[in-house]
Amino acid sequence: MADSESIPMNERRGSSHQTAGHSLLSESCCQIVRNSRHSRYGQIQNFCNKILCWRFKVWMFILLPIVILITIIIVIIGIRATPYDDDYIDPKLKMYGIPRYYVGSMKISKYSFTPELMIPQSKNYLYLSKVLKMMLCQLYNKSPALGYYFVDSDVFSFSHGSVTAYFWLQFAMPEEHDLLVKYTLSAEMLSNALRQQLYTDGMAKNMEVEPSSITLQPAKEGYVQSLKTGQCVFRVLLLSKEQTFNSLRLVNCNKNSSNYWLVQGKNDHSIKTIISTEGEGSVCTDVNVTMYNTWVPGLKQIVSKFSQTGLPTNHEVIIPGNMLLMTFSRLGECDLSQYSITFLQVPMAECGGVLDGTNGSFTSPSYPNDHQEEINCTWNLKVQEHYRAIIFFREFKLGGPPTSGGSCESDYLEVDGQRFCGDHKPFSFHSNSSNLLITFHSSKTYTQSFAADFIITDGNSTKFHS
Repeated sequence: MADSESIPMNERRGSSHQTAGHSLLSESCCQIVRNSRHSRYGQIQNFCNKILCWRFKVWMFILLPIVILITIIIVIIGIRATPYDDDYIDPKLKMYGIPRYYVGSMKISKYSFTPELMIPQSKNYLYLSKVLKMMLCQLYNKSPALGYYFVDSDVFSFSHGSVTAYFWLQFAMPEEHDLLVKYTLSAEMLSNALRQQLYTDGMAKNMEVEPSSITLQPAKEGYVQSLKTGQCVFRVLLLSKEQTFNSLRLVNCNKNSSNYWLVQGKNDHSIKTIISTEGEGSVCTDVNVTMYNTWVPGLKQIVSKFSQTGLPTNHEVIIPGNMLLMTFSRLGECDLSQYSITFLQVPMAECGGVLDGTNGSFTSPSYPNDHQEEINCTWNLKVQEHYRAIIFFREFKLGGPPTSGGSCESDYLEVDGQRFCGDHKPFSFHSNSSNLLITFHSSKTYTQSFAADFIITDGNSTKFHS
C-alpha cells in the first residue's frame, strides 16, 4: 500500500485564513461599491429635489397673488350682487324697515297721449297705470338682489308725445343701510335692473316700453306720499295760451303740508310762471318755492328757488321746456289762498339765425333763465359795406372766472373768432368786418346765460372793452 502524502496542519490553517481574508476583502469592496452607488444616487436625488423645490417655489410665487386676487374679486362681487343671507333678512323688514323712495319715468311707444291720461279717474289712466304697476312690481319682486327690499310701486302721471309714464318706487331698509344704499339700492343699480328686465319681459315688449328711456332719482318721502294718496297734488294740463289760478291753496291738503303742482304744456312751448300777491302783513311766515323742469326732480333740474316771508311779491320764471313741477314747502303758518299763479305758454326761444337791421338783440336760449341742455347756436350778423357792428354784452354769466382766448373749451361765446367764457362784467365788442359770426357753445348739462344788444356804426375802435 503506498504511503499517502500528508499535509501539515499549519498549511491547512494558513489556507483557511487566506480564504477568509479573500472573502472579507471581497465583501468590503462590495460594500464600498454599494456605498458609492448610494452616495451618487443620494447626490442626484438631492440635486433633483432642489430643482423641483425651486421650481415649485417659483410657481407658488407666481400663482399665489393671482389666486388671492381672484378670491378677493369673487368676494367683492358676491358682497355687491348678493343680498343678505335668508337667515339675516328680517321677514318683517318690508313692514317695519326704513322706507326709501324713488321717482322715475319711461317712454311707451305703443300708446298716444290723450287729455284723459291727465285725469286719474279716467278709464285710460286707470287701465294703463294698472298694467304698468303690475309690470314694475313683478320685475322688482323677481330680482334676487332687490326682491328682499322691494315694497310697492305705482304710476302717478303721464305726459304727451310718445306717452311717458311717471312712477314711484318704495323699498325698505334695515337700520344699518349705508352700503345697501351705496350699492344694491343705488339709483344706478335700480335703473340697470329695470332696463335688463325690460329687454326680456314679455309684457314690456308687448307695451313697447323703451329701456333706454328709463330715468330714476331718489325722492323725498313727502313728495311720494302725496303722489300715493293724491293729497296736496294738483295736475294742470295747459290747453290755452294763458291760465290763472287765484289761489294756491289746495282743498285736499292740510294747512301746513307741502303742495305739489304738476304742470304740462304744449310740446313746442315753454311755460312762463307768474306768482303774485298783493296781501299786506303776514301772508306767509316762511315758505320755500322750488321749480323743476321735470316731474322726476333732482338738484340739476332746479330752475328757480326762492323764499317768501310775508312781503308782497310778483315773481316771474320761464321754464325751459313744457314740463313743470312746482313745490311749496311750508315751514310755518302760511295762507296760500292769498297767492295767485298764472301760467303762460310761450314759443320756445329760437337759437341762432340771421341778425340784420341797424340795431337789435340776441340772448342765450330761455334767457333770463339758465338753459339746461347741450347746445350750439350760431348767429350771422350782417353789416353793410364800410360799416361795423358794436355788440354790448349787458349780462355774461357762463360760470367761472372771466376768461378769453383759447382756454375757453366747454362753455363759451365766440365772436369773430375770439372766445369769451366765465363771468364778465358788462363789456362791448367792436367788429373789424362786415360779416360777423357769433357762436354759442355749451358742452355741459347745466350752464348760465348771456344777453347782448348790437348797433351798426361807421366808427372803428379796439376789439374788446371791459
